[in-house]
Amino acid sequence: MNELERVEAQALRDAVILGGGRAGMAGGATCVAHPRVPMPELNRAIPVGTHVDVAAIRSWFAGREHGVCVPAGYLGLAESLAALGYSEADPWMKFRRGDAPAPSASTSFLIAQTLDADAFTVAVGETAELSGFVGAPGWLHFLAWDGDEPVASGALYADGESGWIGVGTTREAWRGRGAQSALLAARIDAGRELGVRWFTTETGAEPGPSYRNILRAGFEEAYRRPNWLSPR
Repeated sequence: MNELERVEAQALRDAVILGGGRAGMAGGATCVAHPRVPMPELNRAIPVGTHVDVAAIRSWFAGREHGVCVPAGYLGLAESLAALGYSEADPWMKFRRGDAPAPSASTSFLIAQTLDADAFTVAVGETAELSGFVGAPGWLHFLAWDGDEPVASGALYADGESGWIGVGTTREAWRGRGAQSALLAARIDAGRELGVRWFTTETGAEPGPSYRNILRAGFEEAYRRPNWLSPR
C-alpha cells in the first residue's frame, strides 16, 4: 500500500464525514462525497488497494460527479478510466519530507493552534463545511491572525509516524505575506512533537506560490499524480 496515499485518504475520509458528507471503500479506493460541496477535492476516489475496479467506484458515486486520483504504480488505471468515459483533468504533485526541523518562516501574522471552528470557517471560506473536524482526534488546526481577523488556515492529520498536511487557504486580501510558509512550519514542528517522522502534502503540478512554499518547507517531489473526472 502507498503510505502517502493512505494517510491522505484517511484524513480526507475523516474530514468529509465530520463535515456532513459520506465515505466508504469501493473498488479498492477510499471514496468520499459531500452533498453540499461540489468541489472535486471533496468528491473523489483515492486508490489504496492493490487492484482498482473503476466500475465499482462509479457505482458508489451513483451518478454524482467525482474525480479519481491515479497514484504512481497503478498501471492500466488511466486506460480503464478512459474506457468508461472519464476525462483527464489537471494533475497534482505529491510531496513528502522527513522529520527535519522546519525552516524558519517569517510573517507579520500571529500563527496559533486553534479549536475555534467559527474562526477556522472564516479562514477556509469555500471549504467551510470542513470545520466540523476542528478538534477531532488526530487533527491539529492552525490559523494566521491579523489582529482579530483569521486570515489563513492550515491543518495537520497525524497517524502514528505519518502526517498529512492540508487545508491550506489564505483569504485573498492577505495573500503574499508569508502566512502559508509560517503555517507549514508550525504544522511540521507540531507533528514532530507528536512523533511524526514523515509528512506528505500535495498541490497543483504546475509550479506556483503553493508549490514553491512547499519546497521551501523542506518537501521534495514524490510523483506527479493525474486526476480524472467522471462523465457528465
